[in-house]
Amino acid sequence: MTKIKLLIFDMDGLMFDTGRLAYRAYLQSAQMHNFQVTADVYYYLTGRTEKGIMKGMHELYGDTAPVGTWRFEINRSKDGILKKEKRVFKKKGLLQILNSAKSAGLKVALASSTSKPKIMRYLEMEEMSGMMDIIVSGQDMKQGKPAPDVFLAASRLAEIAVESCLVFEDSIVGIQAAKAAGIRSVLIEDDIRALGGFDGKHKLLKNLDNLRDKMVISDFKFDDLSQAEKYLSKKDYII
Repeated sequence: MTKIKLLIFDMDGLMFDTGRLAYRAYLQSAQMHNFQVTADVYYYLTGRTEKGIMKGMHELYGDTAPVGTWRFEINRSKDGILKKEKRVFKKKGLLQILNSAKSAGLKVALASSTSKPKIMRYLEMEEMSGMMDIIVSGQDMKQGKPAPDVFLAASRLAEIAVESCLVFEDSIVGIQAAKAAGIRSVLIEDDIRALGGFDGKHKLLKNLDNLRDKMVISDFKFDDLSQAEKYLSKKDYII
């Protein structure tokens, strides 16, 4: 049993409801550029840096499909949705677990594959500027998730050993990165399957069946951050 001293949070789909927003952009742009897309495509790509996403898209659709054009349109569509909604919307239990951790004397870090300017923009949109003790962008790391760099950087900046850290993630590559870092992880699934898919002419070349089964490598799994906070605070963050 170890006293947790640092909680490390992914951002997109975990702290904020940007997973649903991003997948809406995937669907809109897939119809424009005729790509087959399912929720599993999003699950396969999410959590990566921009470079990692492009690599993953080539793995899914091959080197001849115009994935660069599609990716550009995804980002443009996502920016359009953001400008219209002017929010990224906090996920259930986010403020609850941050306040609980701080009350218990823990540090909190944000470690995302998203660029630092976008991280700061999202925090400002949700009036959360200054709430995180440490902010690390995977774009500034030598390797993005599933490499452990971004989580190891958060641990190092906090001056807290990995054994006393706990990562919160919603993505496959994020859980893999936590495991590679030797940090225990909590999975909060971001379920977007109800949004459906699109069957375009650019077909998937990779079988994504049972993709979510890879998530079983997480140490804990909860429906939302509120459930996680109740479990951890009851144990006084000793797990």
